[in-house]
Amino acid sequence: MRFANQIRVALVTALVVASMGWGPVGAGAKTASAAFGGAVTADATAKATAPATAETTVAVVPTITVAAVGDMCFASSVGSYVASHGPHAPFSAVRSLLTGADVTVGNLECALSRRGSRVPGKAFTFEGPPRATQGLTWAGFDLVALANNHARDYGAAALLDTVSNLDSAGIGHAGAGKNRSAAWRPAMIERNGATIAYLSFCQIGPSDFAAGRSRAGTAYTLNLTQVKQAIRSARKQADYVIVAFHWGIEGSHGVTARQVRFGRAAIDNGADLVLSHHPHVIEGVELYKHKLIAYSLGNFVFSPGSAAGHDTMVLSVTVTPKGVVTASARPVYIGANGRPSPAKGSTARRILGIIGKATRGRKTKTHVSKGTIYFSR
Repeated sequence: MRFANQIRVALVTALVVASMGWGPVGAGAKTASAAFGGAVTADATAKATAPATAETTVAVVPTITVAAVGDMCFASSVGSYVASHGPHAPFSAVRSLLTGADVTVGNLECALSRRGSRVPGKAFTFEGPPRATQGLTWAGFDLVALANNHARDYGAAALLDTVSNLDSAGIGHAGAGKNRSAAWRPAMIERNGATIAYLSFCQIGPSDFAAGRSRAGTAYTLNLTQVKQAIRSARKQADYVIVAFHWGIEGSHGVTARQVRFGRAAIDNGADLVLSHHPHVIEGVELYKHKLIAYSLGNFVFSPGSAAGHDTMVLSVTVTPKGVVTASARPVYIGANGRPSPAKGSTARRILGIIGKATRGRKTKTHVSKGTIYFSR
């Protein structure tokens, strides 16, 4: 059945058989009715005496909470920090912001392997230690996006090691795999009885990182029709659909027309949340048709390449079948060794200002209370 969380509530009526001398339904029926918030009436009692049973199937889709962050790369100084301080160390200051959500997601922007060799001709290539998965698990990550421009930096073997290492750690992933079918397949998890599908797409080259029929790679695409089809297919399998795009202009707080077109189309075709990355800086949040698009969540565990790349956030969203009911973000600052920490004082106020300015351009209202920025229509 489509909804893994369907609850069958059997409302069993009393069978009154006159020949056996059973009397009218009394206190027992009142107790059962009260349990469903009702009261016994003469009509209800009359119905209860009918010689039949009734079974009603009620679909109840639970609310879920989602925590989302941007780019995580365990190469370079972060990799050295993991080697010297252990895999939990990069997350130690922010774990409390992540583990309380039902679903925690982010973008894994490196291979986790000790195999392979650098792809020639790329200015930046990233490969981190496989035990970084221990830190991701400890920090509460349920799902990671792999459709990005660094997943295949060390070739097919390293990419497949990454997939295998995530599988061994119990971390769901989408956007890359041994072939195109695997790369485009949604990760499926269940939380609180709700089924969540997670899709990941990349719009940033190299385009030859794209997976093929028998070639390991990513879900690289600029084809909106194919993206919409994939989302509609995932919608048929899940109560909630989360889509990650790796897109936009690096270093820009502005949103491109393509980002808006793809992000809104994702919502129109069944996505509940669009949680995206690549620019390495914060872009705005848009509430669209009661759903949410985060155009860029910035860096998270990363060696920033600019001053603006240190500023980031943890986005928190509460989602129901009818849409987003609450959405907020906590400001975070990335310090030495790519390690994020909750921002404080003037740094927090400055980052909140950046989030607010970028979001107001998306026709979404914001207000700040007690160090947290809230989003509303």
